[in-house]
Amino acid sequence: MDNLPPENYSTDDGFRAGCKWREYGTHQEAHFLHGGLHIFDNGSSIEKHAFSETGTSIVDLVRANLAQGRFPLFVSEPSAEKKRQRIEHNPYLNYCFRALRAIRGTFFIYGHSLGENDKHIFDQLKSSAVSRYFVSIFGDENTEANTRVKANAQAYLGSPFAEVEFYDAESVHVWA
Repeated sequence: MDNLPPENYSTDDGFRAGCKWREYGTHQEAHFLHGGLHIFDNGSSIEKHAFSETGTSIVDLVRANLAQGRFPLFVSEPSAEKKRQRIEHNPYLNYCFRALRAIRGTFFIYGHSLGENDKHIFDQLKSSAVSRYFVSIFGDENTEANTRVKANAQAYLGSPFAEVEFYDAESVHVWA
């Protein structure tokens, strides 16, 4: 039973006691696809820093790790191919990346530019069993940026098996 999330977790992110991640036995629902400033690869395991575990702010924990020459697990490469290579090189990131293919049903995308540099993610999603995508559009849908988002969404995600629809980002209060 140690591989189940504690009862007070609202979402399982795959990290367990001592905030260490392990692939086997996880019921992971949350995936940090490009890592994060709070996640570190110490060479033998992937660790997540959490304020609730230490009482120390994430900023202070990151600073302490940087002072020791330890860097966050964070994907910031400029192209989709370079990002994919970095992701495939790390067990945690690769697990999250592969999990995209297991998604089925409806998928919501909120606040994303759907740029070419994240095409590796859209390729994974397109290989999944998602049948309907809802993509947010912010502001006037006819702006150059929104026209590009809509065209990329159709090109990257649309297929005879998957429908792409758009919604007004301001109609959803995700942070409320």
